[in-house]
Amino acid sequence: MTVTNEPERNDPGIPTLTEVLAEGEAVPEGTAGSAQAGAAVAELGVPADVAVFAERVSARLTLQLADEITTMVERRCHDALIDQTSWLVQLIGKQVADALQAQLPDRIRQAVIEEVAKQVRSQG
Repeated sequence: MTVTNEPERNDPGIPTLTEVLAEGEAVPEGTAGSAQAGAAVAELGVPADVAVFAERVSARLTLQLADEITTMVERRCHDALIDQTSWLVQLIGKQVADALQAQLPDRIRQAVIEEVAKQVRSQG
């Protein structure tokens, strides 16, 4: 077993500290709540770079969760659409079969009458 300075990466989706925060980096301008976070962090005695790291990790996890939730909702909607479509096809098929079954005796009777009439005309 060799010892390296590289951190162990169990989950490539979770950033390491060096990937997210450069040494001595300040809270970037335009970061949501950066002024409020800076004041709150100073009051709690938390270094600014740790606060920036925590904010970035929180934002990245929020995006990942939003993507997962969106994917889950899309999958469930797709499955529900397939189920409803199958149900509608079965319902329509049953209604068409019932309607044809109800009309079939009359149509057969009419076709037999027309054919008999046609044969009588051709013989007579």
